[in-house]
Amino acid sequence: MTHSHAHRAGGATYRDALRNSEFRGLVVAQVASEWGDNIARVALASLVLTRTDNAFLAVLAFVVSFVPAVFGSALLGTAADRLPRKVVLIGCDLARAVVITVLAFVAVDGTPVWVLLFLLLVAETFTAPFEAAHRAVVPDVLTESRVVLAGAGLMRVLYQVDQVVGIFAAGVVIVLVGERAGLLLDVASFAVSGLVLAATLRWRPAARQPGGHTTLIADVRAGWRLVFDDPSLRALVLLGWSAAVFLVAPEAVALAYARDDGADPAVGAALMASLPAGAALGAWLVGRLDPLRQVRSIVPLAVVACLPLMATSLAPPWEVVLVLWFLSGAAQGFMVPLLTTVNLVTPPEMRGRVNGLAGGGFALVTASTFLLSGAGADLASPAVAVTWAAVVGLALVGIAHRTWPHAELRRTAARVYQADRGAEHPA
Repeated sequence: MTHSHAHRAGGATYRDALRNSEFRGLVVAQVASEWGDNIARVALASLVLTRTDNAFLAVLAFVVSFVPAVFGSALLGTAADRLPRKVVLIGCDLARAVVITVLAFVAVDGTPVWVLLFLLLVAETFTAPFEAAHRAVVPDVLTESRVVLAGAGLMRVLYQVDQVVGIFAAGVVIVLVGERAGLLLDVASFAVSGLVLAATLRWRPAARQPGGHTTLIADVRAGWRLVFDDPSLRALVLLGWSAAVFLVAPEAVALAYARDDGADPAVGAALMASLPAGAALGAWLVGRLDPLRQVRSIVPLAVVACLPLMATSLAPPWEVVLVLWFLSGAAQGFMVPLLTTVNLVTPPEMRGRVNGLAGGGFALVTASTFLLSGAGADLASPAVAVTWAAVVGLALVGIAHRTWPHAELRRTAARVYQADRGAEHPA
């Protein structure tokens, strides 16, 4: 690696990560399936709303997509350790393609809504192990930790951009070709993802060597022990779970906020998109810092993310809220070093289950926040719901700060991210 590169982004850039053909394949697969997922969720919610004229059932179509992640991530994430990660990734793509194809064909007027929601539930169950394997395989592909951090930063930027583009693309797709065609586009996205991964990802054996067969529950317990016995992992994972409260609440009430402000649903969609748009910028900006500075920025940025949401308590016009929520999103850049450090601190043979466990907890808080924010918006107002989420988020970050293992995390980060420098500049 050249010295100019090292100084430009703390040792590695997106370009360094993209030089790796396997990583390019992972990126293409991620973008394809995330676009498809967003289109499918909005298409199904729109289908349910049109059929039932019931907003709660339409929101349920979104919440259903989180439920399997709560249980599926924690239990099925371990599959990414027990089986070759390439097998898990392609298998999950195939399974989701089959289930969504069935969903598209049965989405006719005579089919009960619960059947559609159940099929979405089944399809989303395969998303949990896919995501655990996808995250766990990045350090296998990009072996140098600083390049892993750059690669994870790029994936985070794309994840946020995909949400923004996916929401708008879904609206266009539904208007132009209808909901069922939107579902078939999701099937095509899984086919693209599976084919790209089959062509680009090298074969690697399962991370966990056979022998000492244990149950899924024992695997989850071992992952749980690892996370909660290690001060650095425990602090990072608990802060990640706490962050879901203020990351999700504004998106949950965006449509209701726009409606209360006398604006049309397009403004609601723009408000919804403002957070991931800000988060994409934040992830890019944080990614330009040195890895150790990225890790040090985690708690301060988590505090900053809550502050613009507190200003929502004044119930300003939507134009002001758009800016406030964008700024809150930009402070979410701390999720890049948080997620990457969790991945790199975890031993390779445990990465699947730790990613699954972390993802499961995050999904549980996300789904709960979605429902509680929706209820809060109905009982009081959308502005009050967002303010409460910011207050609770700030309290949780405060608790995290009080117990934050500063010295331990400094040592951990130095060990993880400076090991490469030792390899590059041997004594």
